Amino acid sequence: MPTQPSHMTIEKWFFLLIAAVVLYLSWQIVQPFILVIIIAGVVTIILSPIDRRLKKIVKHPRLVAAFLAIATFFLVFIPLLIVLFLMGTQASELVRSAATDTSWLDQLNPATSPLIQTLPQVVQQEIATIDVGEIGKSIASWAFDNIGNIFSSSTKLILNTFIFFLCLYYLLVNRDNLYAEALALSPLDDVTDAKLLKRIVNTVRGVVFGVLLVAMIQGLVAGIGMTIFGVPGSLIWGGITAIAGLVPLLGTSMVLIPAVLYLFFTGSTMSALGLLIWSLLFVSTIDNIIGPHLIGGKAHLNSFLVLISVLGGLAAFGSVGAIAGPSILAALLGLIELYKSGILTTGKVQKKKT
Repeated sequence: MPTQPSHMTIEKWFFLLIAAVVLYLSWQIVQPFILVIIIAGVVTIILSPIDRRLKKIVKHPRLVAAFLAIATFFLVFIPLLIVLFLMGTQASELVRSAATDTSWLDQLNPATSPLIQTLPQVVQQEIATIDVGEIGKSIASWAFDNIGNIFSSSTKLILNTFIFFLCLYYLLVNRDNLYAEALALSPLDDVTDAKLLKRIVNTVRGVVFGVLLVAMIQGLVAGIGMTIFGVPGSLIWGGITAIAGLVPLLGTSMVLIPAVLYLFFTGSTMSALGLLIWSLLFVSTIDNIIGPHLIGGKAHLNSFLVLISVLGGLAAFGSVGAIAGPSILAALLGLIELYKSGILTTGKVQKKKT
């Protein structure tokens, strides 16, 4: 076998060195906006079926992409920003009131609450060991810190918003070209690449529609109910309810039951009954009624995995981690599926025997 010329080896290593330097510098440029780009990619995946249908009607990809970007801005981004702002305001008020106004806590104190004094002594002692004020203050502080990060720098928020929608527009316009480039750059065969990308896309849609969107609707409905029946900080507790909706078995009851008990023990018996009925009729049935229509044929992921990815994403990346975490989970599950197919042992995906 003929020996490869030495200059070819030098060229190869020189190319790899230059490539490593350029990739490192490119990462330094992109790194401040990487989460924004990831979220734009996730939104692109979600909007791709709508984009595909609109392109059949309107034969101008740029016009369709601009329409979808503008619609996302007014129908999703602005309402979400308003809700987050109101949640941050409520969290700030709860933190302040917990530190200065303790009158509502007296209604939960066994020594001062007539309702609690009617309960058995053992139950009163258990209630007395729970520092309700500290729990509420801790949750409000956590919500204020995480939501406040979004509004901590108006300049950064405006820049990230601009980058997000610009990225969303170009991803929608060049979606097919980017898919073809991904297949061309990958060392795997096109069939394997297509299966991997399809797995990731289906997992992302399954996470968003099958779990996150259902939990968000439950949190929204719960927040509306708590607002109607007078639970303090209803938007905050609605957001906590959305996260609790990801918890297997217990779900939204982790927040709604304490809210009902709070109203009951503070003397608002009719409001407590109203919130209980609201929770049973509207919140608890969303997963069973709306969920199947949203999920459809998409992958219905384990709620525990989604919960871990959401909480881990929040801890690692802040507020945007609620989307970034499940997106990374989707990529991980896609790689696991590829590994199970035998990519490391055979160099190609093996077809399963039927």
